[in-house]
Amino acid sequence: MRNLLTIWRRELQAYATSPAAYVIAVLVLMVTGTGFGLQTIVSRGEPLRLDVLMFWLPTLWMMVLIVATVLTMHLFAEEKRSGTIEALMTAPVTEMEVVIGKYAAAVTLFVIIFAPTAGHIFVLRELSIGISTIDIVSMIAGYVALLFIGAFYISIGLLISALSKSQIVAAIGTFAVLSLCFLLVGYLSHRSGGAPSALLSCISPFEHISDLSRGHLDTRAIVFYLSSIVLMIFTATKVLESRRWL
Repeated sequence: MRNLLTIWRRELQAYATSPAAYVIAVLVLMVTGTGFGLQTIVSRGEPLRLDVLMFWLPTLWMMVLIVATVLTMHLFAEEKRSGTIEALMTAPVTEMEVVIGKYAAAVTLFVIIFAPTAGHIFVLRELSIGISTIDIVSMIAGYVALLFIGAFYISIGLLISALSKSQIVAAIGTFAVLSLCFLLVGYLSHRSGGAPSALLSCISPFEHISDLSRGHLDTRAIVFYLSSIVLMIFTATKVLESRRWL
């Protein structure tokens, strides 16, 4: 546990000294704030649900994809490029501790970046005539859904970074895979019918955010994300362990 916390702190310090972390944080607030503001103006006088205004904006989910990509593209790719991966792997830490420590740091920063967007809830309530009260439970559930989806996407980026030797390759690969997961699966879940539609609905982020943001707790979504995260972390660990045999 001590080694894991050490790696977690090391990664957070690396983020803190990187201009990219601050740029992406400001960009998230600017883009999501603009999206919320424009949607509030467009919906002025219409009785729209707050969860729709908060969690169904394309700008929000575009930033989730971008943030997950930026936070993960360097985790192992940069270590390999600079040669520091060898020193890290010869330290008295296990591959699992390295992977979990880096993953935990990325998720921590993800939470820090998106937490201020909760302030838009109260701004929207004041500016939108159609919103009089705030359903705190639904809002918390919506942010829980955002956290699970973000954590899942970060685990995918972590694995792709572990497989890459270049940050650029890792970034392109991660964004492509995440876009495929988010857009294609959501689209097909509505277009297909029968058993395929039911299966895709179980893994579609659109379905999950819709249910959770309305306060509907679907344990299938939670099991899906947790099991997928564990699988990605396990696979990334095995990728690092395979370096011993190369």
